[in-house]
Amino acid sequence: MTARLFHLIALLLLFFSLAACSASKETPQATTVQQVSGKVEGGLRVLTIDPAVGSHHYRIYRGDYIRIRMISGEPFTIEIPSLEVTKNFPPPEGEKPHIKVPDAGSYPFTIGEISGVIEALEFRAEAYSEVSSKEALKLIANLNPFILDVRTAGEFSDGHIEGAVLIPIQELQGRLGELKGREKDPLFVYCRSGNRSTVAGKFLVDAGFEQVINLRRGLVDWSRAGLPVVK
Repeated sequence: MTARLFHLIALLLLFFSLAACSASKETPQATTVQQVSGKVEGGLRVLTIDPAVGSHHYRIYRGDYIRIRMISGEPFTIEIPSLEVTKNFPPPEGEKPHIKVPDAGSYPFTIGEISGVIEALEFRAEAYSEVSSKEALKLIANLNPFILDVRTAGEFSDGHIEGAVLIPIQELQGRLGELKGREKDPLFVYCRSGNRSTVAGKFLVDAGFEQVINLRRGLVDWSRAGLPVVK
């Protein structure tokens, strides 16, 4: 065997040895993403209850405003003791058509003989972050973000952050075109207490916005910190 042939065989053996070693390494497991239940319609997360289903465990995001309906369409009363909620669906005229879930946690509920749990999760995404009022003030000064107010028109007229543009959360899906071209820009979103803006943040991230910043405790915390609003 010539020296050149011996060298070639040695190189081939080394190649196959490295390939086998690489193939034997464990592939990292993908991070498990907890799926949320229902779908968002008009700014509300709609959960549909089917009595025939064995498990009634529903996942939502902290801050979601949820509307619940029976798959049969029949009226019902839901009780959520830890939220001090006893609510009829459909609600009487003039009553809010949703339940507010302001904090992460597990909330057992009953609907007649049906029992289950609504689990509220914190929303996390690479393109999403939350800031305090003081952090927000610095952010606005340094980054000059697009400021989005997702409250109602009445709340907006009572006082808002200077430079804010109003798109109520119920209208955000239908008016997303008004934000076209800002997908890569910093987008600062707020509401009264940080709940509707969390819902808006999730929607904006899903729509492809890359820098969504939410005011964690909303305009309530902003005002408590003595920061200015305009009318």
